[in-house]
Amino acid sequence: MSESETSSWILPASIPFTKLKARDLEECVYWLLDAMGARDLEWRTGGSGGGAPDGGRDLEATFYVPSPDGEMDPQRWWIECKGRKGTVEPDEVKSAVNNATAHGELANLVVVTNTTFSNPTRDWVKSWQAAHPWPRVRLWDHELLERLLSKHPSVVLRLFSEALSPAGLLKAAQERFWSKLEYTPAKALRTFWTARESMEIDALARFALIANEFAHGSIVDRPWGASASPAELMQTTHLAFSNLSYLFVRVSKVGLDEEPILAAFAHLIVTSLQVTSADELTTLILKVALSHDGKTFPDEVIELLLVPVLDRLAGEMRDVCTADCDRVLMSEATTLVGPEHSVQAYWRGLDPAGAPAQPDERRFLRLERHDGPCKVGFSLNKDRGCPLYELTPTATNVAAFLGVIERVSEFRLAEARAKAEAEREKRAHSAPAGT
Repeated sequence: MSESETSSWILPASIPFTKLKARDLEECVYWLLDAMGARDLEWRTGGSGGGAPDGGRDLEATFYVPSPDGEMDPQRWWIECKGRKGTVEPDEVKSAVNNATAHGELANLVVVTNTTFSNPTRDWVKSWQAAHPWPRVRLWDHELLERLLSKHPSVVLRLFSEALSPAGLLKAAQERFWSKLEYTPAKALRTFWTARESMEIDALARFALIANEFAHGSIVDRPWGASASPAELMQTTHLAFSNLSYLFVRVSKVGLDEEPILAAFAHLIVTSLQVTSADELTTLILKVALSHDGKTFPDEVIELLLVPVLDRLAGEMRDVCTADCDRVLMSEATTLVGPEHSVQAYWRGLDPAGAPAQPDERRFLRLERHDGPCKVGFSLNKDRGCPLYELTPTATNVAAFLGVIERVSEFRLAEARAKAEAEREKRAHSAPAGT
């Protein structure tokens, strides 16, 4: 990614560099190092801030770098923070360097300031470095700190959220989701939706947005998948299912509710079926995303990873397809569609405009009858019931199951769109003249 792209993520004037001193500067550098991949990160002052005894450094960190033989070698870093109003005094840098030379295991000494270093100070460091190749002395001034923060907007979001542009907020939301499975406030999602035409949304960001919407309730108001082009949508589907195992392991490890993730994957399937066939989607999921060296994962792995998603999708389709079905008996209840949205609203999640629908009657399937026709057009009788109930998803019938979902979703989505259009025409004709 180019420097111009990352620089557009933050608004430098909104980062209070002049006030970034003592504990505030140390905290900023701490989270920056964390975002850069530091391990064994230690805040030497114990959080007390400027002036506490720190043994010649404010922060310690370890970075692991690849060696020529393929191993990962640890490199120990010391970081000394110098918050100032003006240029950092040369003696401060010299003192930090002298303290570091007593520790032979040290790889890098970083002196960080919110302002600048004088040319004589930089010249002294170059001269010293020529005679002492170890440790490496790095000077991070205001400009370098700004560039590093631009590459890690999640740090800016944590400390200076007002300094992020919409593109920067989106990048931070993406990082928080994929790195830590943290969700973004709904206010940010509304900002992204308003600015979506002016932002570049890649597959990583799009799936993060879909999952974030479900973490806040539903995707009805901001249908990120439906608003993407077919190519963008399929790229997102490929990327998401390629990371299915990673996400489920992360969810389990951190103890989060898996429902938003399940809902996001289920939604991605039904959305993708509007632009591709069930057979093609099955191939993408099983032969490309859930495979290794050209071989699909074993059935037991598919059962563990994919079937929970398909079960979730089956429940949703039962809700929305049987809501007005003559073959079923219904009763009042909260369904997978969500207590705040109707069946009609469910299909709004596939409407690129993202227009909300009014709540409608909520019902839940209790019992199937066998003496009525299927509105979708499946050939059913007393011996052959609704495939949404009879075809339980397994690792061996993914294509058949998605074929049922494809047929149901296409029919019901077309029906929902026709009803929405009829309602719009009705409102238009009933509106007073001149409005």
